[in-house]
Amino acid sequence: MAFVFPLQGVLRVRELQERSELQRLQALAAQLAGVRAEMVSLEAEAQQIRRGVWKEASAGISGAELHFSAARESASLERRRLLQTKLQELERAQQAQMQCYLQARQKKETIAHLREEQLAAWELEQSRRTQRQLDELFLVRQAARKNS
Repeated sequence: MAFVFPLQGVLRVRELQERSELQRLQALAAQLAGVRAEMVSLEAEAQQIRRGVWKEASAGISGAELHFSAARESASLERRRLLQTKLQELERAQQAQMQCYLQARQKKETIAHLREEQLAAWELEQSRRTQRQLDELFLVRQAARKNS
């Protein structure tokens, strides 16, 4: 007789839930990495703009060019502010998702632990049953030898 875990369906559902929550967590991590990379790129671009303005200013620059550079830097700062806000939102979402994932994992682990305990009890019972059968067979053979 094979081992049958009565809550196998529940365990499968818990495993799927855990996997789903992990995938959501990984998606948020990827989004965070993308926003951080964009912020680094934006900062590098802003530094390049500043260097260009200083270089041009030392060679002589018109007011229009200076105004255009200031507008580019202002737009860059605004974009950085928006990215910072998005980064904070994603970090909060990641923390909340981490809690969801940990809860799903704990629920799955509880059912998995129950399965392991029941499997161990079943294996022990199978071992005892096998030993009883061997003992009975031994006794039957002993009795047959005495009678012959």
